[in-house]
Amino acid sequence: MEHLINLQQVENNEDMLKGRIFTEIQLNILKKKLQKKKLNSNEKTYYYKYIKPKLKAMLYFFGINEINISGKEYIIKKRIPKAIEILKRMQKKHKNKKIIISGSFLFNRNYNDIDVFVFTKYNKENYKIGKIDVNFLPESAIDSLFFSSISQISVSNFRFAKKLDFKINIKEVMSLYETLIIFILQKDNYKKELRDLLLRLEYISKKVILNPKQLNEIITNINPRKICEIISQTFINNIVFAYKKDIIKVLKKRIETYKEIPKTYPQNNINLYLTTYSKAIQYAT
Repeated sequence: MEHLINLQQVENNEDMLKGRIFTEIQLNILKKKLQKKKLNSNEKTYYYKYIKPKLKAMLYFFGINEINISGKEYIIKKRIPKAIEILKRMQKKHKNKKIIISGSFLFNRNYNDIDVFVFTKYNKENYKIGKIDVNFLPESAIDSLFFSSISQISVSNFRFAKKLDFKINIKEVMSLYETLIIFILQKDNYKKELRDLLLRLEYISKKVILNPKQLNEIITNINPRKICEIISQTFINNIVFAYKKDIIKVLKKRIETYKEIPKTYPQNNINLYLTTYSKAIQYAT
């Protein structure tokens, strides 16, 4: 229940809450709980016996419950009860954790997996139960571009404010592009890398954060026979608009690095990098 409010909300309304709903002691314990500080046995008794029931009643009175649905207009209606049922099962298994369900399960008739993301302080191994694919992410991921994308169409057990401002370095985008090209040429599963790259390219050039449905539609419409050509041109078009000042210097340096690689080294991906970066420099000048 404490996932639905934050410390700032309590502090901003402390004068109204104190005396009318909570005693000063209860209010201090609530703030301590929201700060994720350890409660002693006496404070725990106060919290679960007096504070949490009041908090729950307040939230329900204002129509706020533990299920948060975003992008409802995109979600297939009959999938919502199923998503809520999965969310409740995950809450029992991963107590007091922030959990979000997103992905094609919510908006596509046909889907492969049900993507569940659990936010935790500690590293844990991802696992799968049937079609449910459980992924553990650090709590800091809530402030990521990835989260701002998936949360637009999602079912979760906590409230959040979508972050809109991100700084993405050109080298990060180049590295992702190069990795994607290798995966494509090696005929590996590259859809995750493709989604990540498209998400960043759209953001750096237009400041638009694509939702999962938009990304899915773009990827579905890409001709797999021309994917390297399409991705390279998309990469060029977007970075030229995004990095006007430092693009030429960075790309020239990367070209020089790849030209020094011996010819005995596999050249398919390197030749594509050189062609793509050279075209980008032409477009930028």
